[in-house]
Amino acid sequence: MTRRKAAFAITCLLLTAALCLLVARSVHLPGGLGEPEYIRELASRTGALNLVASIYLDGRLYDTIFELIVFSVAVLGVRFYLSERRPSHRPAPIPESHVVRASAEALFPFLLLLGIYLAAYGHLSPGGGFAGGTVAASGLMLCSIAIGADAVARRIHRPSLERLEWALPLTIISLAIVPVLLGRPPLAALFPPRGGGGIFSSGSILLYNLLIGIKVFIGSWVVVHGFIEHRGEI
Repeated sequence: MTRRKAAFAITCLLLTAALCLLVARSVHLPGGLGEPEYIRELASRTGALNLVASIYLDGRLYDTIFELIVFSVAVLGVRFYLSERRPSHRPAPIPESHVVRASAEALFPFLLLLGIYLAAYGHLSPGGGFAGGTVAASGLMLCSIAIGADAVARRIHRPSLERLEWALPLTIISLAIVPVLLGRPPLAALFPPRGGGGIFSSGSILLYNLLIGIKVFIGSWVVVHGFIEHRGEI
């Protein structure tokens, strides 16, 4: 692609984005969806101050469950596809500098804590299980760059992680079905919201966020380590 074509494509994208912003500013939500009454009703029903979490972990929980199923199928596909192929020639890993190794060892605990925080407080502030699991997994990938994926894998019991990675989606689906045994609709909140804006104020949303965070954390590592085993160190 020439520079003139690239500039033309970028200009078209910028104009399209500007047009979308103008259209979005001129559109009014029907039925007062943007009114404070609706916001207060949604927050009081779930006990979550983060309305995004109250939607995808309460009102549209089934969407989130299907997203987890898609992610699990992707992890399964990587594992089984690579297991049928012989590993390619792996070049000798290039040792990283002391600065990179020291930085990875210093940053990993903070990334892990940040991921836990995002998952645990995803119903009170921006974050959630998907974001928290991704941030925590990036800490493991940083360690893989610094000391090697094989060294990281030796410190983690991989069979246990793989079993846990499959048990988590089944646990989440079971939690969504348990309300039926209690005489309530499926996908209903398992624990009633308490209100007050505390960490335990959102009922089942906190539990779902933590389980999703662990699932994304383990699944991301399984995928990355599977590719590294067949293509060599990062």
